[in-house]
This record gives sequence, C-alpha cells and structure tokens, in this order.
Amino acid sequence: MKIYDLIKILGIISINLLTITFVFGFFKINIKNRLLIHKILGIITLIVALVHAGLVIYINYFK
Repeated sequence: MKIYDLIKILGIISINLLTITFVFGFFKINIKNRLLIHKILGIITLIVALVHAGLVIYINYFK
C-alpha cells in the first residue's frame, strides 16, 4: 500500500465519520447516551482528520 492510498482512505474515513457525527448531534435520535456517542465520534473524527492532514502536509512540503 502506497502512502497516497493511505491518504485517500483516511480522507474518506474522516468524511464518513464527520457525517455520522453530524447526524448524531443534529437529529434527535432516541438512543441512550446519544451525546456521549456524538462526543466520542467527534474526537475520533478529529484524530483521523489530523493524521490525514499531517500526511498531506508531509508529502507536499517535506518530501
């Protein structure tokens, strides 16, 4: 697997996680601990997006 494939996969995962996080935060779904799930998904989304952005910056500016 090349680094460019990893960047694409992380980008797709971060967009999907962002959409799921939005759904859990915006809509009033009757799930126990909905806001806790929203918070955890937000943190995971932030981590994945930062890794994705870090790889993009590293490839474009430092390699």
